[in-house]
Amino acid sequence: SNMIWDQNYALTSDEKGNAYLYGTFDRYAEVTVKYREATLATHTFLQATEKAKSYALDATVISANSAEEIKSAIKQEVADGKTAIRLNLASDAGDNEFKAIREAFENVKSGTIDLTLIGCKEIPANGLNNQSGGLEALKSITLPDVTKIGMNALLFCVDLEEICAPNVSAIDEGAFANCYHLRKVTLGELTDVKGDYEHGDGIFGFDSHSIENIDLELSEKQRIMTKQLIDGRYCWTPTEEPYQRSYDHKSISFLGMTFNSITCGMKFQ
Repeated sequence: SNMIWDQNYALTSDEKGNAYLYGTFDRYAEVTVKYREATLATHTFLQATEKAKSYALDATVISANSAEEIKSAIKQEVADGKTAIRLNLASDAGDNEFKAIREAFENVKSGTIDLTLIGCKEIPANGLNNQSGGLEALKSITLPDVTKIGMNALLFCVDLEEICAPNVSAIDEGAFANCYHLRKVTLGELTDVKGDYEHGDGIFGFDSHSIENIDLELSEKQRIMTKQLIDGRYCWTPTEEPYQRSYDHKSISFLGMTFNSITCGMKFQ
């Protein structure tokens, strides 16, 4: 709420949730608005800013509680031509809320929506499953608060290119299966991964060609995961050995799968 001064910039806000950044910006300077690790909006100046001229950057987050509010809010954003949709959900958002999200994106053009879901802690099983169609609209999804992703949560989101879940620790089998255009995935420190590539549907499914196109980003705290049979299911659990700079890391392998690249060293909170 108080003005924060730097040598060249000042930042303040008002009671309506607007933030004001005062200063001058050279050509190609970039301003990014974030919620935790999630980028809400970015702007690159193609020319230097002019004195006494203001610029507006829309990083609006929509708050919605009931399923109907969620559905209505998303539909309004789409109707207004928005493609970056940022939604604040209850921490315990479940099946009804995710059903509303699926229904809201029906008939929206494929591969056009960058969706950010703030607040919710879990994507339930089949939460954003696209096996029956309707969610082709998703181009990227950012989940800054999610710690668990359920079985088949994003199954068949065929036009999804990027998943950012920097605090997720538990993922169930098939969560990202059949996402054929997936190119970048950011995950937190994984401690509980169900399923595997050999003995059941792994979290990325069976299509090794699709997996080999993915750039994977892991927490610097990630440990090497080993496969165990627990209660009749194959599961991956962490060892004491750091993954970073391990043989698996150098061979671009994780959870028994080979990726296009694996970055390990980003620090997530």
